[in-house]
Amino acid sequence: MGARTAIDPTTPWGRLQTLLQRGPAAASTLSPDAHSLSAVIEENGRLFNTMVDAFDGLIYICSTDFRIEYLNRRMIDHFGGDATGQLCYQAFGRTAVCPWCNHQRVFNGETLRWEAISPRDGRWYHVTNAPIRHADGTLSKYTLMVDIHDRKKNEEELLRHRDHLEELVRARTVELTFSNTQLRNEIQERIEIEKALRQSEAKYRDLVQNANSIIIRFDTQGRITFFNEYAQHFFGFSEGEILGHTMIDTILPTVRSNGRSIMGEIEDFMRGPERFEINELENMRRNGERVWVTWTNRPILDAQGNVTEFLWVGVDVTERRQTRRQIKTLTHELIKAQENERYRIARDLHDHIAQDLSSLKIRLQTLFGACTTLGEESRQQINDVINILQRSISDVRNLAYDLRPPGLDQLGLVRTLFVYCEDFAQTNNLKIDFIAAGLDDLILDEDIQINIYRLIQEALHNVKKHAQAKGVTIRLVTSSPNLILRIIDDGKGFDASRWRAKAYKEKRMGLQSMVERVGLLGGTIDIRAHDQKGTGIFISIPIKEQLREREEAHPDH
Repeated sequence: MGARTAIDPTTPWGRLQTLLQRGPAAASTLSPDAHSLSAVIEENGRLFNTMVDAFDGLIYICSTDFRIEYLNRRMIDHFGGDATGQLCYQAFGRTAVCPWCNHQRVFNGETLRWEAISPRDGRWYHVTNAPIRHADGTLSKYTLMVDIHDRKKNEEELLRHRDHLEELVRARTVELTFSNTQLRNEIQERIEIEKALRQSEAKYRDLVQNANSIIIRFDTQGRITFFNEYAQHFFGFSEGEILGHTMIDTILPTVRSNGRSIMGEIEDFMRGPERFEINELENMRRNGERVWVTWTNRPILDAQGNVTEFLWVGVDVTERRQTRRQIKTLTHELIKAQENERYRIARDLHDHIAQDLSSLKIRLQTLFGACTTLGEESRQQINDVINILQRSISDVRNLAYDLRPPGLDQLGLVRTLFVYCEDFAQTNNLKIDFIAAGLDDLILDEDIQINIYRLIQEALHNVKKHAQAKGVTIRLVTSSPNLILRIIDDGKGFDASRWRAKAYKEKRMGLQSMVERVGLLGGTIDIRAHDQKGTGIFISIPIKEQLREREEAHPDH
């Protein structure tokens, strides 16, 4: 099972391994019935070895005196060498029995499950300890360790995302009073989705603990040769109905839900199975329902090393995919609500407050302009008040412009960005080289336009706050079927490998908000930075090309 280990023939496990390894040589001294039994044992051992190798968990077995009797390949890799015969706590790098050890409880007949951090690699594992009773009445302790470190980190990241979202909502409560009820409802829905996601992950963990996984074998022609009970229940086929049939049109659809043929992927797998150790596939139940399964794939080799079959161990991830889709939809709706509220506030600031301040300024100028009895000091005070009003009018209009640029609806995306870059450059003494190409005849959704504007706006604010740059180059071009945005500055740069953790710690969410916006648009973002060598942000967003008629008048044309 796994890599070859030293055999202790005095243990029950060692005696079984000795029998399996003797093979045909030992069989010559056996009776015909014993020959048959030996062949069965050898075949079962080979199949059991293959299934253990395909399983991602770490396995070891030890005796009552803590001596390791067996290690699978992954546990040997975990220890950094074959520790068979060593004391188990010494293999974990300790000089005494682990303080959390449940050795005695297991040998009293208990099966225990718990989560712990391995002292070997500092990662989280779900540990199962169970007693094994041998035919001669002796006992051993069976330990199964399943790596759950990534899930733990994902949960932490999910909690950080939730905390970040709640902080944003609290910060904008005063400004967004009109939509406060709607935002609270959406936040509650998101909490419920996160709860559902955690429940889904708990179900998945229970499946692994109890070995309730989809396990199938098929030959090089795709014909199914093994279908475990869980697979039968999951797909709706009995063993007699599925064995000997190919996977295509039984558990794998010929055409995916998105209209793409699956045959190319199957051919790629058959040519190079080593490139598909773990993959996620759309599968099909007997009733035609489409489900998603994450498969762990291992080839089964004959004595000459040729692939004869494939072993697939699968986990149903349909509910998790649906939950991720719901979270993405909810986040998208939240950003849309924020943009709508920004538009409303910007309109009120521009149409009411700014207009009222302008009217007040004009009235003051009219009221005191014709008054000849005022002294020089009073007239200077009036001029100071008028100047304050003028600055307030400018500040209110700038605030309204930042919340929602009116030119986006009137001038179009390209000209609005050009004007914004020009104003930003003058205000902040920064050289900005902005060029857009291929957008003149292209119709873009309003969501894409406002998000592209926000991406450039956030990038320039980050340059102003942190980069100490003298110049920025911005390129926005169409490269079918994508829209390409590049933003490169000549500032001091930063450590791109650590920016996410540092941003969370210092509550600087500029780059993270850009990542989330690009993700909602179905695009990709690549952030490259080097110390004292500037920063580059490369974004690709998929778009549907809808061309305008040339004669149509449009602000970007």
